[in-house]
Amino acid sequence: MSVKQIFGKKVRQARLDRGLKQSDIGKVLGYESRSYVSDVENGYFLPQPDKLKKWAKALGITQEEMDSLLADAKLADMGLTDPGFTMMFKEVPNMTAEEKESVINAYEAIIKAREAKGKKKS
Repeated sequence: MSVKQIFGKKVRQARLDRGLKQSDIGKVLGYESRSYVSDVENGYFLPQPDKLKKWAKALGITQEEMDSLLADAKLADMGLTDPGFTMMFKEVPNMTAEEKESVINAYEAIIKAREAKGKKKS
């Protein structure tokens, strides 16, 4: 499952947990139909950073909680589902969203390097 799909499932669950309809979210985001919300929830694309702020507002969550949903999706996509690691990652005091993104990017680079090294040995 891709980051987009994992994130879509997470925002769908957040919406359902709050008893909101796709059209409710769409209206706050400035859309007349629910198709944009449906496309995000179905994993067709990730919203741009400015839209993520509006998504947080529409869902009634903080920007930090929205960033956490996205980070969870990225970590799950990389196969990092160890609760200890994800909790540590989230609980590091004063770690900004940009710093978390840097950690994720560094880990992705390590995974790619290992895969490339493994292919050379074959």
